[in-house]
Parts: sequence; C-alpha cells; structure tokens
Amino acid sequence: MSDIIKNAKRKAKAYAEANDGRRKAEIFGDKAVQKVLWGVSRLISDKTIPYLNRSETDGFMEGSGYWLEAPAKNAGWRVGFAKASVLPEHPQGDMYLGGYLAFPPNKAEGKLTEQMVRAFAFDDGSDRGINVFAVIDCVGISNTDIREIRARLGSLTEEKNIVSVNVSATHCHSGADTMGVWGDLLAALRKNPGAVKSSKKINNAVSGKNADMMDFLIETAAETIRTAVERMQPGRMDFALLDGAQFVRDKRPPYVTDKYLTVLRFTPEDGNEKKIYAVNLGVHPTCYGDKQKKISADFPYFICEGFEEAGCEGAFFQGAEGAVATDRGRFSEGASTTHESVTMYGKAIARYVLDADETLYTPVEPLLNVLLAPVMIPVDNGLMALLAKLKLVNSKAVKVTDGDDGKHYDYYLSTEIGLAQFGSRLFFALIPGELLPEIAYGGAPDAETSFNGTDWPYPPLCELVKGRLSVIGLCNDCIAYIVPDNDFGSVFSPLHYEESVSAGRRTGSNVAGAFTRLVAAAEKLVTHPMEPDVPVEE
Repeated sequence: MSDIIKNAKRKAKAYAEANDGRRKAEIFGDKAVQKVLWGVSRLISDKTIPYLNRSETDGFMEGSGYWLEAPAKNAGWRVGFAKASVLPEHPQGDMYLGGYLAFPPNKAEGKLTEQMVRAFAFDDGSDRGINVFAVIDCVGISNTDIREIRARLGSLTEEKNIVSVNVSATHCHSGADTMGVWGDLLAALRKNPGAVKSSKKINNAVSGKNADMMDFLIETAAETIRTAVERMQPGRMDFALLDGAQFVRDKRPPYVTDKYLTVLRFTPEDGNEKKIYAVNLGVHPTCYGDKQKKISADFPYFICEGFEEAGCEGAFFQGAEGAVATDRGRFSEGASTTHESVTMYGKAIARYVLDADETLYTPVEPLLNVLLAPVMIPVDNGLMALLAKLKLVNSKAVKVTDGDDGKHYDYYLSTEIGLAQFGSRLFFALIPGELLPEIAYGGAPDAETSFNGTDWPYPPLCELVKGRLSVIGLCNDCIAYIVPDNDFGSVFSPLHYEESVSAGRRTGSNVAGAFTRLVAAAEKLVTHPMEPDVPVEE
C-alpha cells in the first residue's frame, strides 16, 4: 500500500478518535435531513413512477451474445469514427448550465466551445456484430435518453447487426444541463407537484433541460452513430498505459486514483486516413467553476482539439473519477485566464499521448467481447427520490411496496452495468455513475478507518479480470456518486460531499456485486488478480 494511503488512513483514524462527539452530531444531522426529505417526498404523487414489474425493458442491449476466448479465424479490426455538435444553432427557450446549483439559475450566455458527441463503431471480424461506444460532452445523460438514442437508430440496428450502443458522458460541469436539476428549481417546486399527479399533466413539469436541445442531442447522437458505422474501415489497434497520476489529484481520503491514462489507437489500413485515439482518464472536468456563464465542454474538448491539430481524431472517455480533480499546475504555466489554463491542460494531455514512445504501445488482437446486464440500485437518499418523483430527472425509477402497510413504496433506479474486453488483456468496466476509484483499484477504508467502522467486503474490481481494467464512468446512465458502503458518511462531515448526490448508502455494494456477477457470467474470464503483462511508463 502506498505511503499516501497509509497516511490517509492514519489521519482518518486520528480524526475519528478526536472528534467522536462531533461525529455523532453529524450523523444526527444527516438523519434529521433525510427524515425531512422523505417526509416531503411522501407528499408528492408517484403515479408516474411505474411498478417494478411494469417497468419498460425496451432499448436494453445485451452485447456480444457469447464470449470468445481468442480471435475468430481470419478476424480483423474494422472501426468507424464520427463526431458532431449537439448544440442546436437556434434553440427555443432558455438553456441552463449543468453542474452547479445557483440561485437564480445559471442561464447560458453564449458559448466558449461546442458540446460534441463522438462515436466509435467496432467490429472484430467474428460475425457477432458491431459494438458502438459514444461519448457526449455533458454533465450526464440518463438511461431513458440513451435508450431513446438507441431507438432512433431504427432499422439500422438490425440491418448492420449492432449488438450494443454504449453512450457515456465526459461529465463537464460547464455544458448545457442534460440531466434537469440545474434549472429554475423554485418554478419546479411550484408546478411539478401538481404536474406529476397524472400522465395527462406530466408535460407541464419544469426541468432544467431544454427540450429543443435534448431532442437535437438525441437525434444528432443517433445520426453520428449511423455515420460511424458507415465509415468503418480495416486497420490496426494498439493500446498504451501511460502515467496518468501527473494530471490529477484526489480530494477525498483514502486518496486513490487510477494511476494510468489508458489509450486506444486505431491506425487505418489506408495510409491516407487519420489515426484515431480514445483517451481514458478519471478526473472531473470542473475547471471553470460555478461563476461560468458560457457553455464549454471543459478540458476534454481541448484534448480532442489537440489531436485534430496534429492531423488525427480523438475522444475522451471519463474514468473512475470519484472526487478526483485536475492538477493543471505545470501544464498551464503562464496562463493568464482560466480559459487559457484549461486549453493548455487539455492540449498538454493530447501532446503527451502523441509524443509517447512507440515501445509503450501493445497490439490489440481483433477480439471484442461486450456483456451488459440490468441492475437495480436501491434509493435511500430522500433527495434522489424527490428528484425522480418531481420529474426533474427522467432516470428510470421504479417502485415496489415496502411490505409494511402497502401504502408506501421502496424506490429503485433501474440501470445497466457492463464489461468490455479489447484483445486478450484490456478490459473496461462500464459503470453508470461516478465511481470512487478505491472500489476499482483497492485501498478502500477498513473497519478501523471507515466512517461506519466496518470493512469493505469486495475485492477491487481490477482483481476480477485477467489483465488491465479501466473504467468508463457515467456510461449508459448517470446515477451520480458510487461510494463504498462502509465509508458512506454524513453530508455534514468534512470530505463527504459525494454522499449528498448518491442514490444511497447501498449503491457501492450493489454496483460492486453486480459487476462481480457480470464477470462470473463471462465464461472465459478468470477471477484472480494479475498484473498487466504490457509495457507501462514509470
């Protein structure tokens, strides 16, 4: 275990021992707030939330269908890439910036950059179908909207045998609101309780999402995926694990980050075509802060611009970001404005990838396995229940009777989790929220240092696969933070902000358990730890 983690554990233990009285007050305050939130929630109609057995299943895609241990005979990579802006030229109505609560709400006043969708279509030549991985510059996108993107592909899904469409968010906090919680909350509190009483009035509900923009985003995403499929061409795939720790800093104990920046590179067989890079790193795009009034896709936009200026194409996929922030430091020395600093940081990452020694790249055999599974996440955070019941968000919430008196319900978020394998040694966990890195890579607090005084019973997710595991966060949904159950604390405690926007204290174990079962369902995976047998940069 690193000295950083040991020091964090030591500090956590000392704080708990020295502040026992304060800790009890924090817990009491948290319980009081939850009691109020659930009390208010029970006053709001849940008629528009379906029962569990009536919830919609249309739009779920299970992936490859069966797991291959090795490339098929005469297999070869075919990859397509496309991109487009998801911002309509003249949207009707106000657009709000998503990512920071503000009163009055932050209305967009122009834009610094576009918000883009970038899509990859992959085929490994095994005749099992095409898998799509798309990423949108936005704070998050619900599973409901992602299933609508899949639906708008229409007959193309069957015609081209598309077996999975995976859409993730970069999680930029300065783009237009795509979740719905950063609009006019006072208007929502006035109008939505009445609007959710029946399906006939539901269209009157107020949300921070601009309806015109969301329709354009969904249609543009579907069209971009179509274009990526049409542009598929043969070529070579390589991947590299580079030093990612230099670009990030963790703000929450036990101070664990994904130390690698994972790079996939596709080189078309046609030498006149552009190389395409996919960069994966766990770090929040929150560089502009809550005073920003103009739309921006934050540093991921400038990573991609850096690739484009070098005559390539690129995309950024969010990782296990937890409470991880940028460490712009030396990468933006001399910057006189935040915008200049963000630009320099993003382009520095692109340049770092482009300049990486070729010996650090490992060929990726033409083998792509994708497996997806539905998962139910219990909601025990009253705030999240309120957001769902008031239709501020259109997450796929469902209800079941709580078994007490038949008059009240337990609520769940119906979402998806996934596993993708590229070649024999590179794996991706497709996680529908903001995963704290210690769940993926180890170092979670133990009984001595965790908030709740218990152990975290799951092994790190990376130990479940035979190779390197990277995380694609906010993939196929946005259920917010995923915190280990044993360290799920009071929102009044220092460094426990993430709990305020989490489905609840059982989210971590439900996600870890679902991923464990998913790996077990993949017949050819081995459930013991193994270091990646690939060159890495020290």
